[in-house]
Amino acid sequence: MSDQDLHVLRKEIESIDEELLRLLERRVSLAKGIGEVKGDAPVYDPLREIEVLDRLCGLARDVDPKFVRLLFGEVISFCRSVQRPATVACMGPEGSFSHEAAFALLGRSIDLVFVEDPAQVLSSISKEKAQMGVVPVENTTEGTVYATLDAFATADQSLSVIGEGQLPIRLVLASCENSFSDIEEVYSHPQPFGQCRNWLSRNLPGVRLIPTSSTSYAANIAKSKQKSAAICGKLAAELKGLNILEEGIEDRPYNATRFWLVGHACEGRSKKNKTSILFNVSHKPGTLFRALEPLYRAGLNLTLIQSRPLPGNPFEYFFFVDFEGDAEDKKVKEALATMNSRVERLRVLGSYPQIRR
Repeated sequence: MSDQDLHVLRKEIESIDEELLRLLERRVSLAKGIGEVKGDAPVYDPLREIEVLDRLCGLARDVDPKFVRLLFGEVISFCRSVQRPATVACMGPEGSFSHEAAFALLGRSIDLVFVEDPAQVLSSISKEKAQMGVVPVENTTEGTVYATLDAFATADQSLSVIGEGQLPIRLVLASCENSFSDIEEVYSHPQPFGQCRNWLSRNLPGVRLIPTSSTSYAANIAKSKQKSAAICGKLAAELKGLNILEEGIEDRPYNATRFWLVGHACEGRSKKNKTSILFNVSHKPGTLFRALEPLYRAGLNLTLIQSRPLPGNPFEYFFFVDFEGDAEDKKVKEALATMNSRVERLRVLGSYPQIRR
């Protein structure tokens, strides 16, 4: 290929880039118009966004659908932000896996409020310090996140689960140093240490392992301390400007956390919806069986059942259940009505879609 041929191709790419930019500006303008029509109505509509992304992925020909989903997910996120900026609460500090999950669920055009625990995430929404929040629910290796369930048991009744997504937990070894041989100390939360035990024994035998309150805080230490490293997420390493010495150091090939997106209930339905409920029953034989029987008779597939101590009532419990189905579907509505007559308290936490970006 001659220099002239290369020049022609580059000029054509520049022309296409300009055309894409003009189209993007037009899309942003239309998004502003939609925001004006909506007025005070919620800007975020997860079902509509899923519909748009699924349609575009189906239309993709010579472009990887994963790239299409990632690209247009960010375009949608930005267009949403020009209608009304979204403030989202999540567990910090900056660079945490909850931070990553917020970006994965909503794109990067959001304002983040970092808090310490799931209860504070829910409180931030109730007190109107944030429009939405992101909380971890379940991890493939560590199990249920009890702090989230406990927070929902006493949360404002107006809060709902409006979406869920899975975040692969990919751990990296990050440091200001340039090689393993320079590392004398490794900092991280105790859970990642457990998840990387075999890798550490093979690659950094004899190195001191020092626990911290979070992987993000570990990255802070590695940034300021020589001959140290952190086991953390890639986002935390990038935000602190650390060298990533190794990626994917977790011992198990698949480690993921399920996150809930919490806010105020959205209108709209989807056959892909999952529903989450919490309830408690009297402390008598057979009450749990009778409570769950309507779900069984309706043919609903339970994907999670978890008990937690009932505050103020020693050795009594409330129960969380996830099942496949929409609370507005006729058979689900009838099952929940029957269930409500058999329990002391029933709360539908939300019916929501799976969000993939």
